Amino acid sequence: MKIHVCPDYKAMSQKAADLVHLEIGKKPNLLFCVASGGSPAGLYELMVKKHLKNPEFFNKIRMIKLDEWVGLPAGSEFSSEYDVQQKLLQQIDIPASRYIAFDDQTSDPDGECKRIQTEIEQSGPIDICILGIGQNGHIALNEPNSKLQLDCHVAALSERTLSSGMIEKVGIPLKEGMTIGLGGIMASNMVILLITGKGKKEAFDQLMTKEINPELPASMLWLHPNAYVIVNETSV
Repeated sequence: MKIHVCPDYKAMSQKAADLVHLEIGKKPNLLFCVASGGSPAGLYELMVKKHLKNPEFFNKIRMIKLDEWVGLPAGSEFSSEYDVQQKLLQQIDIPASRYIAFDDQTSDPDGECKRIQTEIEQSGPIDICILGIGQNGHIALNEPNSKLQLDCHVAALSERTLSSGMIEKVGIPLKEGMTIGLGGIMASNMVILLITGKGKKEAFDQLMTKEINPELPASMLWLHPNAYVIVNETSV
């Protein structure tokens, strides 16, 4: 694991963008796993700027969505789909033919997870997996547990996740999410974990103990051969 502590959010985002752009330059059609939320938003802004300067740069990239909530109404601005579309996909003109995503309106979440798992097996592995970290150390929606799942699955949201500010703003009760499992994340050629925002210090400190613990899913990344942890120093 390569740890980069940056002085602020802007520097953290720039470091991530430098890594991403370098890899896309090497492999224009790579499979990029896009995460929602505030942690990668600065990275996506820099990717959009790259697109505006060089419209051909992202014209072969393939994308896959990391996770999605279960139970949101159609068109909800709190869905991961809305978030990544607004911040990145629509901004750099990613067509549906180059995008794999959990359907946020599916009536069969388990079946949807099986579909996405098959897509990964057929189109993968993921080349670059972007991750944030939860206050409880979750990555994607792989929540702390005595056992962690390798494949895409429907995850029961932990009390810590449910009490987060974002969830409270949704206005309707959420209990589950669909997520890429630890197998898909760990099989990625590169993982970039961005650590920023309120309440992340405890998870970061636990991660830095270098102990592998399923109750801190992010700790599994110590076993990854090409993982970058890029930290906003003001958050930890």
